[in-house]
Amino acid sequence: MIRANERLHRRTKKGQHVAQFQEFTFAVEARFRGAPDKDKLFAMMDDFIDIAIEGNGLVFGGGLSDAFSGWVSAGAGSPPLSDEHRALVSAWLTQQTLLEDVVVGPLKDAWDELD
Repeated sequence: MIRANERLHRRTKKGQHVAQFQEFTFAVEARFRGAPDKDKLFAMMDDFIDIAIEGNGLVFGGGLSDAFSGWVSAGAGSPPLSDEHRALVSAWLTQQTLLEDVVVGPLKDAWDELD
């Protein structure tokens, strides 16, 4: 039995973000432990981007407000996002003394999140 998306032309698959063109993302969020110093928070965010995100070929959209939250995706030209990436990001965040209640969501289709 042939699945519906296997009958689509490559260009159509790309436009509909199916099959090999599907892109995944996962959410991250955490609360601040107490009221941390802004300089320490900014330093932690710099390290997060350098080590956990860019160091693993990922990209991050989000930041700091009343809490830490955002979305992680694979960078351009990087391998597809995997559960290994989730584990790396989760481990890095849970080791941070400025954060508590770290939640790393499941892999989700990034294009479904836009609907």
